[in-house]
Amino acid sequence: MARYVSKPEHVEAITFEELVEIGRSSGTPLHGKNGMPWSFEYKGKPVTHESDACYLVPGESGETMRFTPQHMLMNDEQGNLFTCGLDIFNQVYEEVKDG
Repeated sequence: MARYVSKPEHVEAITFEELVEIGRSSGTPLHGKNGMPWSFEYKGKPVTHESDACYLVPGESGETMRFTPQHMLMNDEQGNLFTCGLDIFNQVYEEVKDG
């Protein structure tokens, strides 16, 4: 029986709050009393406001992913966006310190 280890993969990841700030700085119209950005682009992909606690992001296979404060939004080396629950993200990934 052979044993395997997963290959290291480098991803960029942002929090829900960081995505909201990107949307606010994009010049998109803001929505509601909390001033949430309505729709904007991130990494060339459309992001749409569903609620103040959820944005809709297109996945690599055409599915729509829900991105909430309990997720990280990840961008892999191929440019695909995907969400990952914070609990799993914190178990699998650690921040790379430059330098």
